[in-house]
Amino acid sequence: MKKILIHAWTIHKKENKYYLPYTHWIYLKEIVKYYDEVVLLSPCRNLKTDKDYSSLEVFDNVFIKELPPSQGYISAIKYFFKYRRAYEEIKDVTTYYARYPIPFGWLQKVYGKKARRIIHYVGDPIDVTKNNPNFSNLKKKILISAFKPENMLYNWACKRAEIFTNGYHIAERLDKNNIKATTLISSTLIEKDFFFEEKKIDPTNVSFVYLGYLRKAKGVETVIRSFGLYQNIFHSSKLTIIGAGEFENELKKICKIENIKNITFLGHIDDRIKLNELLRRHDVFLFASLSEGSPRVILEAMANGLAVISTPVGSLPKVFEDKKEILFAEFNKTSDFLEKMISLLSDNGYYSLVRKNGNNKVKKYTITNFIKTIFYED
Repeated sequence: MKKILIHAWTIHKKENKYYLPYTHWIYLKEIVKYYDEVVLLSPCRNLKTDKDYSSLEVFDNVFIKELPPSQGYISAIKYFFKYRRAYEEIKDVTTYYARYPIPFGWLQKVYGKKARRIIHYVGDPIDVTKNNPNFSNLKKKILISAFKPENMLYNWACKRAEIFTNGYHIAERLDKNNIKATTLISSTLIEKDFFFEEKKIDPTNVSFVYLGYLRKAKGVETVIRSFGLYQNIFHSSKLTIIGAGEFENELKKICKIENIKNITFLGHIDDRIKLNELLRRHDVFLFASLSEGSPRVILEAMANGLAVISTPVGSLPKVFEDKKEILFAEFNKTSDFLEKMISLLSDNGYYSLVRKNGNNKVKKYTITNFIKTIFYED
């Protein structure tokens, strides 16, 4: 019997029923095809409403091992012994899967010596901290020093494990520690996510959109300020912000203080059909993140027929060709974003070509191919 322990996601609970956001649920829907039994070792949060969440009741071979909820690595330290006990209690596991930087995923090395072990690097906390312009140098040093022991234990756990990374820069960093990894392009795309229709763009009335977390390292303030510069020239243009996070109030203050109008904050939306409909109503996707692996939202935007202007973050420069399938703008530089926006939108033929090239490029990056690469066994 094939049994996998997945140490990856926070799950949500309401009236003894379990839920995941769609992005993780769709991963699980593919993973369960490869195993007789799937155990989710997950921090568990109470859910007030199941709106925008997907139920785990549809999976008859999925079981939950609950852990206390926490916010990141530092707040999880006090629960270390609960994590260790959970690993001890889950027996007969044939495959262990951990998504770095989930706290203590390296425990698979201790308890899974005879099993197949998979470590999937989906982010780089050290890189994110180094590039966060809102952290002082002292705070950066403290946070990185606090995380280094955990990072070293993951490096140790990589020995005799199968290693995958979302993005080339993570693989390159691991290679410096003699850890060989397979680079992936993370995707949740299914057939219904693809859409394209020809259209002409009016540069005086453009609909821009951002989708993602509202966190300092995501560069959303650069998106907003770049849009503000564009709006100073073309007053009827609009920007929609889809997502939630601790930086939301600060972003709204920026809009108010700098008098940037026509921005709508829609909050978190997990319903995939609704998200696709929203994306298709817009013309250009703006993304200014400071650190990523392989940002899924770029693929989602291109699949839905949008042109994309983004920082050259994570795997993007090695996957997409600048000025052909995507336009790259410099980190934290609103003037460069503005230049790319005007360049893209002043020529209908160029705008259509970038849209079409991006849409065609992402057709091979489906969730089926992504999950198969990680979990399929010969």
